[in-house]
Amino acid sequence: MALLSQRWMFQLSLFATLLLQLLSPVSAAPASTSLPPASSFFVHSIPGINQHPEHPLQIYSGHLPAEPNVTRTASNDVTAHIFFMMVKNRRAADKDRIVFWFNGGPGCSSFDGAMMEVGPWRWDGQEAGKETFSVKEGGWEEYATMVFVDQPPGTGFSFASTDDYAHTIGEVQGHLMEFMKNFYQVFPEYQYYDTYLAGESFAGQWIPYFADVMLSSHLNIPLRGIAIGNGWMDSKRQYLSYFDYSVKMGLLEENSDDWKKVKDLHGKCEELLDKVNGEPMKIPVCQKTLLAVINKKTADKNGQKMCLNMYDVRYEDTYPACGMNWPPEMHSITDFLGRSNVVNALHATSHPGAWVECRRDVHRAFKENTEQSAITVLPRVLSKIPVLIFAGDQDLICNYVGLENMIKHLKWNGETGLGTVQTQGWNVNGSSVGTWVTSRNLTYVKIFNASHMAPFDLPHVAHDMMLRFMNVNFSSVYGEGTARIPSSLGSSPSGVKPLFLPSAAVPTPSNVAQGKTPEQEKAMWEAYYNAGSAALVLVLIFAAVGAWVWWIRRRRAQGKGGLQLPTSLRGVEEESIPLNPAGVERSGLSSARDMTETGNGHSGRPRMGSLKGKEREAASSSEAIFDVGDSDEEDEGYVADAARAGGSRRL
Repeated sequence: MALLSQRWMFQLSLFATLLLQLLSPVSAAPASTSLPPASSFFVHSIPGINQHPEHPLQIYSGHLPAEPNVTRTASNDVTAHIFFMMVKNRRAADKDRIVFWFNGGPGCSSFDGAMMEVGPWRWDGQEAGKETFSVKEGGWEEYATMVFVDQPPGTGFSFASTDDYAHTIGEVQGHLMEFMKNFYQVFPEYQYYDTYLAGESFAGQWIPYFADVMLSSHLNIPLRGIAIGNGWMDSKRQYLSYFDYSVKMGLLEENSDDWKKVKDLHGKCEELLDKVNGEPMKIPVCQKTLLAVINKKTADKNGQKMCLNMYDVRYEDTYPACGMNWPPEMHSITDFLGRSNVVNALHATSHPGAWVECRRDVHRAFKENTEQSAITVLPRVLSKIPVLIFAGDQDLICNYVGLENMIKHLKWNGETGLGTVQTQGWNVNGSSVGTWVTSRNLTYVKIFNASHMAPFDLPHVAHDMMLRFMNVNFSSVYGEGTARIPSSLGSSPSGVKPLFLPSAAVPTPSNVAQGKTPEQEKAMWEAYYNAGSAALVLVLIFAAVGAWVWWIRRRRAQGKGGLQLPTSLRGVEEESIPLNPAGVERSGLSSARDMTETGNGHSGRPRMGSLKGKEREAASSSEAIFDVGDSDEEDEGYVADAARAGGSRRL
């Protein structure tokens, strides 16, 4: 009886193994991969984020390996990992699109973009320690999936050993491409989406280089275009813009002491540039021109020395911050991202220490003095895909005069400059918001009354711009959210955005049935696809096993016996089959509140408070696993050095 029982067990084990192999296509990821499944990145909720009840966000975030030379590292080495936060599109458009967003620095976190510019939520205005954020219209995740990337390693929630921070653009490219490879392994469906890269400021260096390497990589990324806002891309032309811009904007009074000082520094910079070989990203002598502009004579306020806000010349800031205290949301965002429950919800616990907006050591490690500006690869990118360069006209540090000079001297697709093309007027919601010109794959947009962070000031305007650049077919977009806002480009009827407003038959929030929305159902099923697939396999196996046992026992009862197995197989052990993937820790659900759209999607204009220090490095309360940089001490002199360096927070 015992022998027969062993034989039955082996037969059942063999049958279960064969059945599992037959059903293996339902598995979401191959067993050979060391990467976690997509479901492990799903964010159930973020404490302090108030969801929209009808359009809940579907968020995935966490760390992915970004070390291209991992085979050369020891098993106990700390290797580079890049943190990302992906927010899936809330509404359908004519096709699937995904946008990877980068901030600059070098070393500044993409949470600037996520929480103040093109992301789904904005600060509610509560005091420190009680901050909450609510979903507002105007985020780019409305019609495209957004992926906010903290790079290079060491930036934001990303991490690497401090002696392994990136020094060259080649190293930065290598980290990003390793991240992209792993991203597509975890989320393979996005490899077929129309893909765009977007960002601002020093990302004007990152993005053309990223596009260049992607377009020649074996990953076959369907890259359709890149968009750069107030980008630092061409140091030689942009350094020489500070004097001209300041005069044009009335920041310097002609023949005043400040005017003479800036003009003199401008002349010295111009003389030096004639002797500089190549196109370096940073030229220290020329940075003094910017410093002289922001430190021009300004009346003290309440006994506090003031200076110009280099990111928005309509405002002043306390010296020596000169714009580092702006936008005011930054204080609340830093506090919010320092909360342990928020870090847990975002799956960012592998990062040691506290989140900081811009990490000083990452900036210092990168060799801007010798690395070549993105202007050297931009023509090659323009020969393959469209490029959008946009500029808020109130920004000094990466101002539109410098960008226009860059375009004027740039040779691409057989010609130099824009050539003979017509500049078009651009209107959104009945107001003139900027100018628009396109030539040979390059689109240049100047946005009126906007700062270094144009989407912060005018989210709906910036969103309309991006939708147009991505060639979204407005005729296929139903009249909700941004689609309700009229806009036009030029005088041709083809530039007018068609509107499809809701009819009386369309359910409104007041008569929508309560319970889970389709978006919530989709997110739930998607997050647990792997676990569900495994459960289906197990149910089928156990059902088959039960049927097999029933059949064997019935045959024995009828005196016909069962299958006879060779005695040599008695010692074979039953194959072990994992029952389920590793569980995912869940955080409590936050309450959902009605979304209220308030103008530009943020509360009020910038206010200038006490010096915060953009690159404050908060010390961890416990000993870090490895060293990630300098201590939390604040160095006011460094802020001035940052301005001399062209702005440490080139966002």
